[in-house]
Amino acid sequence: MLVEAKLRENGASPDYESVIDLASKMLIEDTKEQEQSNIKRVISEHDAFTKRNRKRWDVGFTKLHALRETCLQAGINFQQQFLQLPRYENDELVGVLMRQHAHACRISGEIIHLLEGGYPDAALARWRTLYEIVVTCLIIKKCGREAAVDYIKHGMVQTAEIIEEHRKTAEAMGKETFSDEEAKKYSDLKKEITNGDSGWHWARKHTGFKKIDKLREFVELDKWSHNYKLASRNIHSDYYEMASLYAMNEANQDMLLCGQSNSGLTEPAHFTAISLAQVTTTFLSSYIEDENSGLDYKDSLLFMKIIENYVKEVGEAFLSVEKQKNNICTIYGYLIVITYFPNMC
Repeated sequence: MLVEAKLRENGASPDYESVIDLASKMLIEDTKEQEQSNIKRVISEHDAFTKRNRKRWDVGFTKLHALRETCLQAGINFQQQFLQLPRYENDELVGVLMRQHAHACRISGEIIHLLEGGYPDAALARWRTLYEIVVTCLIIKKCGREAAVDYIKHGMVQTAEIIEEHRKTAEAMGKETFSDEEAKKYSDLKKEITNGDSGWHWARKHTGFKKIDKLREFVELDKWSHNYKLASRNIHSDYYEMASLYAMNEANQDMLLCGQSNSGLTEPAHFTAISLAQVTTTFLSSYIEDENSGLDYKDSLLFMKIIENYVKEVGEAFLSVEKQKNNICTIYGYLIVITYFPNMC
C-alpha cells in the first residue's frame, strides 16, 4: 500500500511491475542502511559462540591442537634429517609422503577450525579427505618407490584433465585459458603416461584396484567404510533427516539446523586425531625396513610414541566433555512446524 501511494504521488500508474520495482529498490536501500549494524551483530554472536564452544570443549581442543603441533614438529625434524643425505633430495617415495603429511597437517587445522566454529558435520566431511590421504600413504609405503612415481604421474594426468576442462568452460566463465600449444603439451604427456588408457589409475598396477572401497581393503582400513560413507553424505546433495547430524546429538526437539552447534564434536575430532597420526607415522617410518637406508629413526620413534599417546588422550578428553550432564547445548536452527515429507525407511 505504501508503494502504491508513493507511485500515485509521482503520477505513475501502480501496475504490478512498477510496484515490485519500487518495493525492491526501497528494500535494497533499507537493507544497505542496516547492513553494518546487522553484520556487526552477526559477527559478535559468532565470536561469542566460538568462545563458549572452545570453553566447553577446552580440554579436547587443547589435546587436539597439541597433537597437530607435535605431528608438525615430528615431520619437520624428519625432513631436516633426510635432506642431509643427497640420496633423498629427489627421492619420490619420501617426497610424496612428505607432501601428503603437509596436506594432512593443513587439513587437520581446517577441521579444528570447523569444530571450534560449531560445524562438526562439515569437519567430518573434511576428514574424508584426510582418510583418503591415509589410504594413499599406506599403499605407497606398502608398494614402494615405484608406486610413488606412479602417484606423481597421476597428478600430471589430473593436471592435463583440468586444463582440458578449463578450455571447455573458459569462454562461458569469461576467463583467459591455456593456449593450443600448452594444451597439446599436457595432452601428449597424458597419452604418454596412460598409453591412451582412459581407465588408467596410479594404484591399479600395484594393487589391482582403483576405487576407494577396494583400496581401503588393500591396506586393511575397510572397517572405516561406514564413517567414510557418512562423511560423503555431508559433501554431496542428499535427502536425510536433520536428526542424523552429529550437530543434532543433544537436540531435544526436531529442528532444521541452519547454523552452529556445540554438540557432536567427539567422533569428528577423534577420527581426525587417528588419521593425522597414521599419516605422520607413515611418513616418519619411510624406508624403516631398509637396513641400508642411512636414516636414524630414534627421534621418529620417540615422536611416534608421543603421538600415539595424544591420540588416546584426544578421544578421552572429548568423550569426557560429552558425558558431562551439566553442559549447555546450543543449536542454531528453526523448529519444524509442518512436515512436508513422511519419514521413509
